[in-house]
Amino acid sequence: MKIESLKIENVGGISSLSLDSFDPNLNIICGENGIGKTNILDSIASLFSSYEPISISVKSGFEQGCIKSSVDGKVISRPIKKKYTNLTYKTWECVNDENANFNLLYLKVNRVFKYRRESSINSDPDVINRTTENAEGLDNDDIKQWFVSRYLHSAHVNNLTDVQQENIKLAISCFSLLDNKVTFCKTTTQNEIIVKTPTGEIYFELLSSGFRSILFILLGIIKEIEYRFQDNNVLASDFNGIILIDEIELHLHPEWQGKVCSVLTKTFPKAQFIISTHSPHVIQTAEANEVIALSGENGHLEKRTLDIAPHGFKGWTVEEILTDVMGMRDVRTEKYREVYTKFSRALDDNDIKAATEAHNELDKLLHPTYPLRALFKMQLDGLKG
Repeated sequence: MKIESLKIENVGGISSLSLDSFDPNLNIICGENGIGKTNILDSIASLFSSYEPISISVKSGFEQGCIKSSVDGKVISRPIKKKYTNLTYKTWECVNDENANFNLLYLKVNRVFKYRRESSINSDPDVINRTTENAEGLDNDDIKQWFVSRYLHSAHVNNLTDVQQENIKLAISCFSLLDNKVTFCKTTTQNEIIVKTPTGEIYFELLSSGFRSILFILLGIIKEIEYRFQDNNVLASDFNGIILIDEIELHLHPEWQGKVCSVLTKTFPKAQFIISTHSPHVIQTAEANEVIALSGENGHLEKRTLDIAPHGFKGWTVEEILTDVMGMRDVRTEKYREVYTKFSRALDDNDIKAATEAHNELDKLLHPTYPLRALFKMQLDGLKG
C-alpha cells in the first residue's frame, strides 16, 4: 500500500493543500514552524482509522473539511465534520470500520520510554483493535514485553515460526544500527533487557534519549507488524505499507540525524516512509525527489519548487538547506546582524572610530576560522588608509 497523492481542505490549520507524486520509499516534509507538518501526518493517519481522534477537526470558521488520497490507484476520502471547542475533553467517533488498515503505522512524538518492570510475560494481544485507532499512533507499553517474549522463545525449537525467528534477529541487530559500539547483550530472569555499551552493561531503558527514541521506532515497527499480521506471518523487512513518523530527529545527535533515514529505509526497504522534520541534517541525506518543502500563507499551502542538484541535497551545506529549503531568512543571530550593520554603516560614513569599535566587537563574535574575517580587516585598514 503506497500513497500517490494527497489533498486536504479545511482541516486543522490547513485551508488547502494538494500534493502529487509521493515517492514510493521516502518523503521528508519540512517547512516553517507551525506550517502544518503534523497536521498532514494526522490527516493521513485518520484516513486509515475507523475512529476520528481529537487531533483532527474542521478548520475554524468552516462547517466541513475533507481529506482525500490516491492509494495504489484508488481514491479514498473522508469528510471531516467534528469541531473541537474543548481540547481537555477527549471524544471518539466511529466513522467507518472499513477505513481501518493494517498497513499503516504512525509514530508520534512520544517516543522516549521510561523504565517498565515486567513481572510476567503475557500472551500476544488480540489483533482486532490494533488498527481502529491508527491516528493515535503506536504506544511503547508492549515493546519490552514483546522483545523479551520473542527472545526467550527463540531459544526453543519450534516455539516461534520462521518469520518470528527472523524478526527477533532483525530486532537484535537494531541495537547497533546507529552505533556499532552498542549491542544487545541478554535478557535476565527478571525480564530485563541488558545492553552492552562502551561504559558497561546497562538496562536498555538507561540508554540515552536518542537511543531510546530510535529503538522505539525500530522495535515498535517490528513488534507492531508481528502483532497485526499474526495469521499471515509477514516478515518485518518485507512490510510494504505506510510508516508515518513525526519529527524524526527528536532526541537524536546531529550525526545520527544524518543517518536515521538510511537506517530506516535499509531496515524496511519495501515500506513507504512519510516523515516530518525540522532538521537540516535529515534533509542533507535526501535525494532530489524525497523532500516536500512547504510554503504558504493563511493555511493555503503548496510544495515549493526547489533548484535541486541531480544528487539531491547531499552536497548542500546546512546553511543552504536552512535558508533555501526550510525558509529561514538568516542563519546568523540578531546580535551579529546588529554589529555587522554598525560596521557597514561606519564604513559608509568613513567613521574610523565607529568602524574600529564595531570591528573589534565582530572579532569577538565570529568563529576563529570564519572566511570573511580577513575581508572585514581589509575593509577597516582601507578606511584607515
